[in-house]
Amino acid sequence: MLLKILILIILLLTLPDAYMYFIYVKHWTKSTSLRLLWFLPSLALAVAAIVIMASNDMKPEHQPWVSIYMFLLLFFCAPKALFMVFDGLGHGINWMVTGGAMNREEYDCLFVRLFRIVGMALALFAICLLCFGYFEGRHHFVVHRQTFYFPDLPKQFEGYRIAQFSDMHIGTLRDGNEDDARIIVDLINAQQCDAILFTGDLVNHQSAELEGFQRELSRLYAPDGVYAVMGNHDYSMYINYPDEKDREADVKALQRRVRSYGWTLLLNDHRILRRGSDSLVIAGVENDGLPPWPSLGDLPKAMKGLKRSCFTVLMSHDPTHWRRNIIPQTSIQLTLAGHTHAGQFKVFGWSPVAFRYKEWSGAYTEGNQILNVSDGVGAVLFPFRFGAWPEVNVITLRRSGK
Repeated sequence: MLLKILILIILLLTLPDAYMYFIYVKHWTKSTSLRLLWFLPSLALAVAAIVIMASNDMKPEHQPWVSIYMFLLLFFCAPKALFMVFDGLGHGINWMVTGGAMNREEYDCLFVRLFRIVGMALALFAICLLCFGYFEGRHHFVVHRQTFYFPDLPKQFEGYRIAQFSDMHIGTLRDGNEDDARIIVDLINAQQCDAILFTGDLVNHQSAELEGFQRELSRLYAPDGVYAVMGNHDYSMYINYPDEKDREADVKALQRRVRSYGWTLLLNDHRILRRGSDSLVIAGVENDGLPPWPSLGDLPKAMKGLKRSCFTVLMSHDPTHWRRNIIPQTSIQLTLAGHTHAGQFKVFGWSPVAFRYKEWSGAYTEGNQILNVSDGVGAVLFPFRFGAWPEVNVITLRRSGK
């Protein structure tokens, strides 16, 4: 996986630079040293990428440098890539219209200039968007309020309120934004919900990232408790351990930390909440995703001893689990998931992550079953958010008139 990422980074660095060099730079100056200066930023970023990939330790103290690197990489590459696409499109169309003529005069025709201007405008927009998403968007926390109706909701749980948050990726906060943990906790507690449910990915790579956050995470409170499941990042799967037992030990350490916060960690397990003669089940499964992510969810074990008709709120980190197993195997009324982050980028209700996931943000309904996918409160790899703002979901359960 790391090799594929490295190849992608190298292509992102070299293709726009090579295009702009042959089309523009070499015509601006005859000085070899000045021409070579054009490639210097990309060369530095390529060397940095190789160093980061080679170390691959992902220690908490190193993660801020990875975040900074990703910002610099996209800051230099994304605008040039956008310019290359549109400027190249203009040249390509002009080349076909003129029958393959490629002299400098035709490079400067009005048609080509129009595409060049569009490319420059998009490049400038990309720079502004990246800066806003990195410095402001990642801190633009919002509360997303939703009401779901169920014909079989127990009467005593009419109006029951759940605070869902997901994908905290707390290691990313160690780049000088540790105070965001306090802001998130305060925002959740301020909703005064009956229960708080965390749907996975508390860390990026390993349990040590949680060091220093005990006080804030322990402050989360709801009358019926705080419940959590594990996401793919919580299994320490992105670290190369010399011994598999070291990975297992780190996973156990993370689980101990979560429980020490007063959270109830549901690993293919459930809890029953009672109000008078009525009951509601909070269940949680281990991460159950598509390769290469862990598939450890065990629905029969999580629901063991329960009647099929009982009203259940299930936490499952990966939303693909809902359509793969939860719908065909159970009648679970409400499933809460995260994982996608809505791509950390959303415009007019769309994100590129929609190409990979059928259910990736918000609520989806199949018969009497509902899935809610949270956009999450954190960011991984690149601490950036635009449109897909970091969110806390406040869900109110209502009885429908059916």
